[in-house]
Amino acid sequence: MKNTTHPILILASFFWATAGFSQVNQPYTASFVGRMGVDTVLVETYTMINNHLYGKAFVRVPEDYIGEFSIHFYPDGSIREFNVSAMDPFNSSVPFAAKSGAFEYRLNMNCKNDTCTYYNSITGVPDEKIYKHPAPKVDFVGGWVPFISLMEWQCRRLVQSGRQAMPLKMINHNIGVYDIGVHFLNKDTVIFGGPFLEYTKIRIDPAGKILDIDGIGTPWNYYVTSHAPINIDEFAKRMAKTPGIGIPSPTETIQANMRGAKMSLTYGRPYKRGRTIFGGVVPYDTLWRTGANGPTVLDMQHGIKIGNTVIPKGKYSIYSIPKKTEWTLIFNTDLTSWPTDPNRSKEFAQVTIPVEKSNDIRQQFTIEMAGTKDRGEIRFCWDDVVAIAAFGVLEE
Repeated sequence: MKNTTHPILILASFFWATAGFSQVNQPYTASFVGRMGVDTVLVETYTMINNHLYGKAFVRVPEDYIGEFSIHFYPDGSIREFNVSAMDPFNSSVPFAAKSGAFEYRLNMNCKNDTCTYYNSITGVPDEKIYKHPAPKVDFVGGWVPFISLMEWQCRRLVQSGRQAMPLKMINHNIGVYDIGVHFLNKDTVIFGGPFLEYTKIRIDPAGKILDIDGIGTPWNYYVTSHAPINIDEFAKRMAKTPGIGIPSPTETIQANMRGAKMSLTYGRPYKRGRTIFGGVVPYDTLWRTGANGPTVLDMQHGIKIGNTVIPKGKYSIYSIPKKTEWTLIFNTDLTSWPTDPNRSKEFAQVTIPVEKSNDIRQQFTIEMAGTKDRGEIRFCWDDVVAIAAFGVLEE
């Protein structure tokens, strides 16, 4: 999901402290382990007592760090105050020294008087960054790494409510507040999310505690399992000695020149990481952002023609609907909507392009552009699949 800076994204939970919902009067401690394919990307150990949640998480994206968090909740279960700090993975008493850009090493949010205010300390920024969002209440905090314990609380809360579904308010400091929800799929499975996030499948026990989470095919794309309490400090010291993961989907821009004019394409490049890609990470017959992070954007100084469809010069966000034998390639004039929830009313054109199988297994999603003076191809390559958009370049 969208974040213009590297967020401190820790996992959290809260418990409803009013009549009809269980209040935790004794400390309850648990852990979760999250994997992206073959890579462990997050481990959290948290404790809940009454309306206070606190703990630590070891996070491997975009760098290895320990996040220390403390969250207090109002009696109705909504978030009152949210604090999280990035600490060194080898010594959690020392602040983390980030190397990858504008890293948020200290984040505080408080919600009162129908406003949620963030106070962020960011590397390289001399003053505290302040964000204010109108919100009578918020239930969930979103970012690059999912808040697993908050998900668990939504599941427990849903079970105790006796309802089939519950609406929730989610906040991201860059984007604002938007609607998500949690609902039963069957008696032991719930679905968490919304159009912005897409939907995560969660398997629960009768009390609503999470057994595992299948986020494959969603922007988070994690598989999470519950675990007995893990010593985060010791785990971080071991894992931080191993090769890091870095930014899961680095952004790249490619260029080509045809008829003396530039074509450029900017996109995020996720890795395979041992996962099933098409039909797994990228579900068939479903709209795909065709990359990762922000919108995949094609910028053309000349128009092109794919089959009988003319695409005039300009900038377009690129989406696709992958199928086993062909793809639908979509050109959209909206360049600002977050690509898990695009403005489909601004679709300019759809074209069908062929798919080939390749013996060259691409571990990282790759888009290639090449051509002669007046003809070219855009090739979308990942795993053993290559989708090819052949085009002609139009005269000015």
